[in-house]
Amino acid sequence: MTNLNNHSTSNTSEEPELSMEELDAKWDALENDPEFRKKPFWQRIVEIGNVVPQSEWRKHFPRDFARNAEHYMYGAPREDEEE
Repeated sequence: MTNLNNHSTSNTSEEPELSMEELDAKWDALENDPEFRKKPFWQRIVEIGNVVPQSEWRKHFPRDFARNAEHYMYGAPREDEEE
């Protein structure tokens, strides 16, 4: 079973930059794989997340998302702004 918490935010080796065409090709390979479609939803999400390089997650995903999810999703005040 895949552990959702088993990811590292530090990367000791530099990841190669992938072009949009390469990312699209990876996504197409997943999307067209009949075995992929048979997997449970959560496992498909994990695999889709693995297609995106960690460097892109770090650039585009807020570090405080877990704490301020309602702010990012619905525009609620950020937790650190409430006082």
